[in-house]
Amino acid sequence: MDRVVIIDYDVIAEQESSGAGYGISGSSQFTSDDLEAWRKSRITALDVLKNTLYDHFSSSKKDDATLLVVMDDNFHLRSMRREVYRACQYFLVTAPDAIISFSIAYISAPLNVCLRRNDSREGKQHIPSHVITRMDATIEPPDESKPYASFEKFHLTINNTTDNAIGRKTFHDIEKCINESLQSPIQAKKECSVEEIAQMEQERERQRLETFKCKSQRIDLLLRRLVGAVGRVDKKRSKEANETRKDIIERVRIENNVGSMSDECIVQQFASKMLGIEASDDWQAMNTPLTSAIQSSFQEFLSHNRVD
Repeated sequence: MDRVVIIDYDVIAEQESSGAGYGISGSSQFTSDDLEAWRKSRITALDVLKNTLYDHFSSSKKDDATLLVVMDDNFHLRSMRREVYRACQYFLVTAPDAIISFSIAYISAPLNVCLRRNDSREGKQHIPSHVITRMDATIEPPDESKPYASFEKFHLTINNTTDNAIGRKTFHDIEKCINESLQSPIQAKKECSVEEIAQMEQERERQRLETFKCKSQRIDLLLRRLVGAVGRVDKKRSKEANETRKDIIERVRIENNVGSMSDECIVQQFASKMLGIEASDDWQAMNTPLTSAIQSSFQEFLSHNRVD
């Protein structure tokens, strides 16, 4: 290839996070705002892809030069990979003379190896073990025989069990896979069939429910930890703290905004209620045993639940 462009989702997520001012005073641990930045990075990465393709195929730069775009992400769900494929299809609608192919390199390693490697990482690079375990249980390897997965026809699996560098044969296999995909380039996106529309709706609903479930569980776990903090300072207020927890969860459910509620917002609501101050007041500025307990409990929660 004459030119190689690597679109790294992790790098984009870091840029999204720093650009939006997310994070807690330079914390090296993953927070809910970092998770939101990661979600936004998936949209930004596709925009970068479209701009890269436009730049390469623009009329002022048309020649025989070849371009390889590497989308660097775990892409553990087929729907994530389909997003990239469809972005190429939609681009071809506006650039019918362009030739674009699509292939997948699936890097495979056993769960125990992934956990061992993760243990050697620090800061935000270290992911809670239960997240990796859950991803291992839900990962969808490339398989063109699955429904609506014909776009995964050109793929190869790279065994990454050992810590050795990738050998020459693997590079040869990658080159072969790319060359084969070039023989069957992507076709411009046409109108979706009834089956595709139904499948997309089902996928969107599945993702929505999964996000709602995970976020709801995280909010409840955080609030339970805060209730425990109140009980350690003043056992007589444990019942009040638990009722506050229930009220917050019920309000979030009724307002149906669980997806937009950050950890910091939940703590703000809980702390202001227990401290008897306005929700807009700076509860962290109050120097009381209860304030210290809530702050400490929140930091402990973040250290054990950096990605959820």
